[in-house]
Amino acid sequence: MKKTALASSCLLATLLAGCAGGGMYSEPYALFQAEGRMPAADTRSAFIMKIDGRNVDMSRNDPVQPGTRNVEVSIPGAPGMADSDRDTLTVDAKPCTRYYFAARRSSPTARDWKAFISASEPIGECEKKFAGPK
Repeated sequence: MKKTALASSCLLATLLAGCAGGGMYSEPYALFQAEGRMPAADTRSAFIMKIDGRNVDMSRNDPVQPGTRNVEVSIPGAPGMADSDRDTLTVDAKPCTRYYFAARRSSPTARDWKAFISASEPIGECEKKFAGPK
């Protein structure tokens, strides 16, 4: 009985520690997401499908540990077509940085879509949290 109570107490403490700011956001992180701004007709959003071989839930944007990451993205096919393609990028993810993924083709009629990082920006709340004493 005492072992069960102790195990329950340990589990509860672990869960509460995660809710109190631990977990995925307890260390500097990077974020990967599909580009939302597409100014050129030959550019499209590239949706993150896998990071380092692990499937990603597209409805979430979980933080990624900084470092070299292999990011597999899905590139939509021609308008009205369901034939998407995949491409993989190697990204040196810096701490407290958000990366936007897109794909472009060599000309408006070409089908040679290639993924790229369209932009990156600092994550203010991450920088503030992990800036350290000044």
